[in-house]
Amino acid sequence: MALVAGGADRLFGLIERYGIDCDARRSGWLQPAHTPGRAERTASLATQWTMVGAPAAAVGPAEMSERLGTAAYFGGWEHRGGGHINPYAFTLGLARAAAAEGVRIFEQSPVRRLSRTGDLWSAETPAGRVESSKVVLATAAYSGDLWPERRRSIVPVTSYQAATEPLGALAGRILPLDEAASDTRMDLHFFRKDRDGRLVSGGALAVQAAAARRLPTLVARRLRALFPDLPDRPMPYFWGGRIAMTIDRLPHLHRRSDGLSVWIGCNGRGLALACALAPVLADAVEGLPDEDLGLRPTPPQSLPFHFLLARFARMILPWYRFRDSREV
Repeated sequence: MALVAGGADRLFGLIERYGIDCDARRSGWLQPAHTPGRAERTASLATQWTMVGAPAAAVGPAEMSERLGTAAYFGGWEHRGGGHINPYAFTLGLARAAAAEGVRIFEQSPVRRLSRTGDLWSAETPAGRVESSKVVLATAAYSGDLWPERRRSIVPVTSYQAATEPLGALAGRILPLDEAASDTRMDLHFFRKDRDGRLVSGGALAVQAAAARRLPTLVARRLRALFPDLPDRPMPYFWGGRIAMTIDRLPHLHRRSDGLSVWIGCNGRGLALACALAPVLADAVEGLPDEDLGLRPTPPQSLPFHFLLARFARMILPWYRFRDSREV
């Protein structure tokens, strides 16, 4: 938990250090509880976070209602060190910063094959190859078969997001302090505003067909249930990508003696988590002993029936939604 607790500090520190223009708002993060029982558990969670030095606290129902702009929740907890950013702008800014410090970046150069001859790895791309004594795989669910054992240790899941039109004056009544929120459901409901007052949210689908039409409709329905004053209009902005899920929902670091290293398992928390784990991965590549690393390396564990899991894991969503509806 201590490692994860410092993720936001490192992310916002990088933004400040390199002057990255990515609409950064460190205005706090809320986890509202969707049932009274969950509210009791979130109070305990807030206490655990304060024990590792995080600026966390329980939030009562009345205050949570005021800070969200909806009375649909039963309290929850806050992390005042959290916030939200434009992730695409952050990625571009970080790439520019790395290039300014001498890093060479090759776009549109997917590695098709990794092989090792003698003391060197060869990374082959459609246009050429790169040789090195060490290789890092930091491409999460997009790593393909470059390390088959690692691929079989995660389940790739497609996550989508959508955004409303700018809300105008209504934006001032929803998340009035410009915080970000994600609730306690297993089928997570989350929402934040962007700099122009759009409301951004998202989710996953059990069936991917017609996602560009169905997901915004689903999300718009959820948002109007929380904020009845939202106009009954389609959400015109839609995007998505694949995330790497691990069975235990925790990140994993893998390191081989021949110079191949990887960390995996953002589980949908890649922005801050990747920033927190970057120095750990750097230490692993440099050869720091396992016991001195912030995350202990383990061998990848292939999941039984991985082929079926990868194809049908999203079908657990209806079960999640049923569980959410039965909680008290």
